[in-house]
Amino acid sequence: MHVALLANTAWLDEELSLFHHLIVGLLDEQVRVTQVLPDGLAMEDSRLFSDQVFWSESRIRILNKHRLARLGQQLDGRSVNLVHALDGRLWPGAAALADQMNLPVIFSAGSHFDVKLAEKMASTINPQRSAFVAATEPIGLAIREKLDPTIVVETILPGVHPGSVQARRRKSDDALCVVVSGNGVLDDYYQSLMQALGLFVKKHPDTQFFFDGQDSDQHRIWQIAKRLNLLANMSFIPRRLGHREVLLRADVLVHPQPLGRSRGLTLQAMARGIPIIAYQDAWLDYLIENETAWIVSDSNPQSWLEYFSRLIEVPGACQELGKREQSWIREYRLASDQINRILDLYRGLAGVAIPFPGS
Repeated sequence: MHVALLANTAWLDEELSLFHHLIVGLLDEQVRVTQVLPDGLAMEDSRLFSDQVFWSESRIRILNKHRLARLGQQLDGRSVNLVHALDGRLWPGAAALADQMNLPVIFSAGSHFDVKLAEKMASTINPQRSAFVAATEPIGLAIREKLDPTIVVETILPGVHPGSVQARRRKSDDALCVVVSGNGVLDDYYQSLMQALGLFVKKHPDTQFFFDGQDSDQHRIWQIAKRLNLLANMSFIPRRLGHREVLLRADVLVHPQPLGRSRGLTLQAMARGIPIIAYQDAWLDYLIENETAWIVSDSNPQSWLEYFSRLIEVPGACQELGKREQSWIREYRLASDQINRILDLYRGLAGVAIPFPGS
């Protein structure tokens, strides 16, 4: 079995650790892997894992489709059996590439935006040689409702390795370190959070907040922080491939918005026992109140403030939440389980046996 894994910059920026876990897991199961990556990425460590083919990524999606489709010439001599697109923005190019090479194709769906795209793609793909893989059950259910039953839609939950690195144990006199990770675009959700932070800092002026934005330079958030006199307590994290590993050194991880997108960062934080405070999100089945996170269910700043106050005033509750997160990960979200499910899908779709180690 030889699979071509297609990735783009946006997905790798978010899921670099998951990508590495997937490659290592497949190689360990005797599956050959060719990484299809955007050129110009500083990913020296990934070259240790498997072969690579590079493509020229563009901000114009139609160009990406054509550029991915042209990779057939580079992949032809590699005996690839299956194409796997790891992000919805790659689906059209992956479908064109697989069609050109007469190969089965898998489309990974990690966002609610992928539901509409799946419906659009359904009329152009071969249902006997295509499958969709949803990262959460709500996304999987929504895609199944949109597609013909003959098209395979599997929910394969992303997994992580149990936390070998534990969360930092904050001493009572240490400053609280909080990472706020959303899309970086100022909206009503961010407005509510920022108001809560303004009130919290008045009582706990040593607290430090690190803002990680996926899709924005966060300038408008900087402006409201300035108005609330929060700049002395805030840092903005520049976007750089792999930088989200640094975020896992925080005391607390906060998700201020319902983005409807599965994120490996959240699962990794759970595995390390880092308490999570998140706005409720119906698309994410791994956010469970008081088991895997503290959930904010309205945009009232007071709701955020109550949880932040708990971090300081009831530190034991924080630690217990972290332990419950780790237990939940060990029970439901192991990387090994994810790899086994993916292998079953590969076998079924490609019809190629995967040899046992040593055979």
